[in-house]
Amino acid sequence: MVACRARAFIILVPFCAALFLLAPSCERAPLLAPTGSTIAITTPATVLPTNGSAVIVAQVLESSGYPPHSGTSVTFTTSLGSIQPPTQNTDANGRAAVVFLSGASSGTATITAFSGSATTGTNGSLKIAVGAAAVGGVRVSANPASVGAFGGSTTITANVFDINANVLPYVPVVFATSAGSLTFGVVTTDANGAAQTTLTTSQQATVTATVGAQGASSGGGSTGGGTGGGTGGGTGGGSTTPTTGQASGSVTVTVTASPTLVINPPSTPPSAGLPAAITFVVTTPPNGAVVRNVSVSWGDGQTQTLGVISGSQVVNHVYIGPGSYTVTATLTDSAGNVTTTSTSVTVIPVAAVTINITPSVSASCTGAQTQCLVTFTIQVTPPTGISVIDANILFGDEPPPFTPSDLGGLNGTTTVQHTYTGHGTFTVKVTVTDTLTRQNQGTTTAVIP
Repeated sequence: MVACRARAFIILVPFCAALFLLAPSCERAPLLAPTGSTIAITTPATVLPTNGSAVIVAQVLESSGYPPHSGTSVTFTTSLGSIQPPTQNTDANGRAAVVFLSGASSGTATITAFSGSATTGTNGSLKIAVGAAAVGGVRVSANPASVGAFGGSTTITANVFDINANVLPYVPVVFATSAGSLTFGVVTTDANGAAQTTLTTSQQATVTATVGAQGASSGGGSTGGGTGGGTGGGTGGGSTTPTTGQASGSVTVTVTASPTLVINPPSTPPSAGLPAAITFVVTTPPNGAVVRNVSVSWGDGQTQTLGVISGSQVVNHVYIGPGSYTVTATLTDSAGNVTTTSTSVTVIPVAAVTINITPSVSASCTGAQTQCLVTFTIQVTPPTGISVIDANILFGDEPPPFTPSDLGGLNGTTTVQHTYTGHGTFTVKVTVTDTLTRQNQGTTTAVIP
């Protein structure tokens, strides 16, 4: 019995020894940094956008100052995002390189590395600001910087920068306004670090854009703590320190006052066919927009563009017929404000030309004479604004076809003489044509005894 057990032991010993020799090639233990070694980690990136990446390098040195054996295993940890791969071997220079993936969340990633008893420790850890945690300033602008007196819309742009003054893409920006409304309260910056929303307001409004964890979690109303960079086209604040991870900026959108427009009709009713002098008065307030154009509808189917008016301007318009007309003027300014005002103009018929004819028969004219010289004093008085362009006279003794004598453009008083060869009563007619092409006629009689 004892001899059998001895033979079994002798057989098992070589078998177990063979297994021991094979084990290192199957389950080799990782090579770790020797006691007293140090690890320092570096990266070219101090800030990253969300879903960004950066190379992390761990430098391992033994207490002698030389790198350990190549293939020394270094393990990396991060408080945010991930490390790929989480464990990496050193090269001949004692360097192990991995990739940090920031992920979709904002925050500060604390990255450490260790190998054996060697570690970066708390003071040697690497910190990378990710997303909104990397914000260093916000600049806000409005285009246009003013809206019209009756309200309007403007595009609000927030340009976000990180603590290194580089644009910061893909971070949420919270917009808030003191008046009016915004199309979007929270907007994510684009690849150029810009976020836009639209403000609609009829009052002066200050729009604040905030980036940071507190602002992003508050929805559409909070402006957050701290102030951001200056603005473009408005007013802005200062900037936060790089460690706050939050910044804001603001812009003030003003309301541009519209110029006023008044129409003054003539002090006395104008006559049809004559120019009616109508005065347009434009008053621009100190903060008002510049007048771009004034147009007028005269109420008789005619319109006219008056262009730019400043102060008072008298414009003449001729109404063909009498009646009541509504004059409507529309003012458009550079801010897009449109102001419309109206007034009424009453047009009266134009008075006729007055014609007075006074004959003077010579005392020598008796029945014994065959010829008699008669002098006619003709007084033509047109109304204001009207003149006579032609006049003629019929003395009453013309043979057919009764051709009148031309007096020309008679205005005022003139005398005309005519010799009658017979006796009796003759009807004298003076016909005038005025500048309105109207014909008026005056008559008298000449009695030859």
